Amino acid sequence: MSTEILEYTKVEEIPKIVSELEASYFSGITLDLEFRKQQLLALYRLIKENTAALVDAMKKDLNKSEFESLMSEIMGVEYEIGYQLANFEKWLVSEKPDLSYQPGYAGADIRVEKVPQGVIISVSPWNYPFRLTMLPLVGMIAAGNVVVVKQSEVSQHTTALLSRLLGQYVDNRILKIVNGGPKETGVLLEQKADHICYTGSGAVGKIMVTAAAKHLAKVTLELGGKSPVIVYGLEKQDLDIAARRIIWGKLINCGQTCLGVDYILVEKNLREYLVKQLVAAVKEFYTENPKASPDYGRIIAQRHYDRIFNLVSGSKGDVVLGNIKDWDRETLYIPPTIVDKVEFGDSLLSEEIFGPILPVVSIDSISQALTYVNQNDHPLAIYCFTNDSEVKSAVSKFTRSGSLVFNDTMMHSGCHSVPFGGVGPSGTGAYMGKASIDNFSHHKTVMVSKLHSLDQKLDKLYH
Repeated sequence: MSTEILEYTKVEEIPKIVSELEASYFSGITLDLEFRKQQLLALYRLIKENTAALVDAMKKDLNKSEFESLMSEIMGVEYEIGYQLANFEKWLVSEKPDLSYQPGYAGADIRVEKVPQGVIISVSPWNYPFRLTMLPLVGMIAAGNVVVVKQSEVSQHTTALLSRLLGQYVDNRILKIVNGGPKETGVLLEQKADHICYTGSGAVGKIMVTAAAKHLAKVTLELGGKSPVIVYGLEKQDLDIAARRIIWGKLINCGQTCLGVDYILVEKNLREYLVKQLVAAVKEFYTENPKASPDYGRIIAQRHYDRIFNLVSGSKGDVVLGNIKDWDRETLYIPPTIVDKVEFGDSLLSEEIFGPILPVVSIDSISQALTYVNQNDHPLAIYCFTNDSEVKSAVSKFTRSGSLVFNDTMMHSGCHSVPFGGVGPSGTGAYMGKASIDNFSHHKTVMVSKLHSLDQKLDKLYH
């Protein structure tokens, strides 16, 4: 297939792009629910008519296999479109509050309407360039907003293709594209918007919040972080399944997943056996030669390759899988790497790895694990493998994270009936399904009082 060329938006055009969207919003075009349905159906056609091209673009950017692109990027967006089409009208129905505790308002006409917020700037990342652009966009359109989409310039093939397709399929009165790097993004963030939605690093997330503060815009941030796996209170026979689920959650997309497994805290007497099972799982999934495996991805760019290389080079742990001599900077190949006997304070625990490196740390007690997790930023997810109900209770009560999953990794992100989002340093706000309607709508209280009360009418009758 031919390669799309990513063209940057001229910075002098960006203010006009945003002002045109604002004018479209105030024209009332998005208030028509049938119009919104047509735009969602257009997104669905975009996918169905261009699946092969999208898969090819993601292969060029991240070496994703067709199966991985379909499973982790495309199918979830298809489902979200159908889910919104089937439900967004009822999710938008005005809500009547319970006034029974305030008799003075009994019988009053008070309701909460979910109305569009207006202009949304949506900035998406390179690691899931289709999914994380489209999933929030579906909810934004269903909620009646107009949107400026700014995709990552790093995933250039997918960004170039999707920019063209969005312009081709969606009404450009409600959706416009801005492409470019930090310069273009900076100019975009100077424009007045009602909501800024961003997925990416915490450092850039702070820039987004600062930009939003200038106009007091609402923000949605999905920022990731170091999502730990805690393995405690398991029988040895359960470690095989646990290892396979951990490796899947670590190595999908070559470890470049905001929700992905970052490191393991494992009960001391289970560590050695778990490491053996982790190594076995890697070889089962990606063979003895992952470089030749059609299912194994690549790092997005040399800058990220170098960062990961430095983290591993500085580690004092024992590399039990993944020889650093096999790394290939030119092809951006980093093999699945398991580092055992990592100590607290190690370079691999200093920042989010965002690559196929799995540090394993021994712990003496569940309280030690919780103490360590709580000393660090609240992660987007915590994964805990245990059969001990007291451990489950302790992890649930005494940690904070965007989500908490027992005995699995990442699977909750495919459920469209629950919100997807972080807490504190891992993000704010959430979307997916109904949560998208709630997040991208303004909940407006409307009260209608009568100018003439019953008392006034009776007074006129008898006087």
